[in-house]
Amino acid sequence: MNIRVLITIIVLFFLVPSLRGQDTVKPVIKHKAKVTHSNSQAHVSDTAKLYKKKFVSMPLYARNGYIAITGGLGLPVGAFASNEGASAGGIFSISAAFPGVISHCGIAFKFDYGINGFNQSRLLGIVNNNAGFGNIVCSLPNGSGYCTYQTLLTGLYLTYPHKHITIDVRFLMGAMMASIPSLTVNYYDQTNFTSGNLNENASSATAFAIDFGVEARYPVKPKLSIILSMDYLHAVPTFTKVTTGAALNSDGNIIQGTGQEIATDQPFNIFSFSAGIGYIISAQKPAVR
Repeated sequence: MNIRVLITIIVLFFLVPSLRGQDTVKPVIKHKAKVTHSNSQAHVSDTAKLYKKKFVSMPLYARNGYIAITGGLGLPVGAFASNEGASAGGIFSISAAFPGVISHCGIAFKFDYGINGFNQSRLLGIVNNNAGFGNIVCSLPNGSGYCTYQTLLTGLYLTYPHKHITIDVRFLMGAMMASIPSLTVNYYDQTNFTSGNLNENASSATAFAIDFGVEARYPVKPKLSIILSMDYLHAVPTFTKVTTGAALNSDGNIIQGTGQEIATDQPFNIFSFSAGIGYIISAQKPAVR
């Protein structure tokens, strides 16, 4: 066999299987997409729409004011309970707030009318303690009346508005007009078996007052909200007490008194818990950032 023919056969023997293997593999070709100016704008527009849907800024809630009417429970604490014998009573309030003086700070006004009765057993203990003699037993034949007070206050408040509940904190000061009732005390001497009545007149006084308060407001209508509030009120009026009738001498005996006039400081310390309704003023639509 010719050597050239032999070489040709060998080459074809190895070359043909190789060509067949290449035909069985499908080529993968990466195509580069042409980005036109119009396609770029469409892409940016779609991205913007997606951003608006998923990345919305929270609204800025309006700092609204209000005019409110509330009523509730007034609890005497401190010297008002221990020295005067006051018991729990009622309180009625009219308040108003105007926001926006400085950021979340505003001006607030408040009028209170409160009434507190007496804890009879506590008051009787105070009267017996004031008598100061073991042989003298005191009683309250005519019971007792009520302590009343009215306040007119103004000051600053801070408000934290939210979607559902707004929290306000206020500090107010002004004047309190307070009164205490007349009181009749019966003295009975267990040693000499004598008795007599001490009469103490009603008295009124005016004093400087301060108030610390916290309230929560929940809107039920666009212009109406439910209000829950808690306040601490403090004032120290000076009452002029005039006593007549029976008196006790230095030996603990009941004598006929000549009457005397005493100026007494009587603190009014009251925690109050109130609920009511408020009319929203200066309302603004939330501003979106």
